[in-house]
Amino acid sequence: MSGVIMITQFFFTLVIGMYFFTKLKGEHSDIRTLEEQSKKEAEHLNSMRHISLTEPLTETARPAAIEEIIGQEDGLKALKAALCGPNPQHVLIYGSPGIGKTAAARLALEYAKKSEGTPFRSDAKFIEVDATIMRYDERSIADPLIGSVHDPIYQGAGAYGAAGVPQPKEGAVSKAHGGVLFIDEIGELQQCQINKLLKVLEDRRVMFESAYYSECNKNIPTYVHDIFRNGIPADFRLIGATTRKSEEIPEAIRSRCVEIYFNTLTREHIEEIIRNVCRRLDIIIEDGAADLISKYAKNGRDAVKILQMAKNIICLDGKKRIGTEEAAWTLNACHYTNGHYFGGDEKIIDISIIKPKEKNS
Repeated sequence: MSGVIMITQFFFTLVIGMYFFTKLKGEHSDIRTLEEQSKKEAEHLNSMRHISLTEPLTETARPAAIEEIIGQEDGLKALKAALCGPNPQHVLIYGSPGIGKTAAARLALEYAKKSEGTPFRSDAKFIEVDATIMRYDERSIADPLIGSVHDPIYQGAGAYGAAGVPQPKEGAVSKAHGGVLFIDEIGELQQCQINKLLKVLEDRRVMFESAYYSECNKNIPTYVHDIFRNGIPADFRLIGATTRKSEEIPEAIRSRCVEIYFNTLTREHIEEIIRNVCRRLDIIIEDGAADLISKYAKNGRDAVKILQMAKNIICLDGKKRIGTEEAAWTLNACHYTNGHYFGGDEKIIDISIIKPKEKNS
């Protein structure tokens, strides 16, 4: 009888041993597979980081100083008055696309840092977000604008999740603390996002809540207790840009901001932008070509796109100067007319008039 028991015990011991051996071997195999996959992905990522293209002309040609923004003298003066000085204000900038709103906002903080009595420190940040792609989660699991709390149920088995600790995450408003938060197309924010933003503007901090937070939980780090009690600082100045009309923007935001209106660019302004870009980037252009592009471009960004296309054309043809012929071909190929796109086979310019006809041999 005892022999049967010993055999049975040996059998189960053998089975259990084989089970754990197989499991351990599988874990080692999984680890090796994970390491190999991780190494492969790291090499792929590293190879991607070593590949880069040249910047588009629209990026290279951005104004490097606030004085380089053309056609917005009154708007820039108002922007500097609102942001530069001892008591900077929140700002809303209205205007059509491609006239310098974003460029002005980017450069305004640098100008403000140098103004007398400014509260902006030399390391003040400029945080830029686009409201058209600013996602919003009603469950507040992820909120890139205001910030969110990663509760243990959503965190998985990480160090915080396993300890049952809710983890606050900063949003753009806190990252902009001490600097400027620029929201492009601010009129596209959802109403709930706007309400939360207004609360932050009023309190100058972000408060968080979580059903998993307990003041008595000793596993929660001190800084997390501090955040739930006092919030995360979010003292910044808001610059919102929009292509919408002022009446389409919520009154609650408008009442807290200085409203500045940027002008639609004239043909002379656009031609000046073209010449400035050509001067900065050593592009040679004929007077007639610059005049022609300014006639059909809708704004500064449009003009630079046409200029880049014409520049690529002369590179393909082995030329060094953008002439009227190249400008006209670009306008025809990209279907521009009177500052607007058009469709069909219509040609806005007869290139044969511009290009001298070849003599018969």
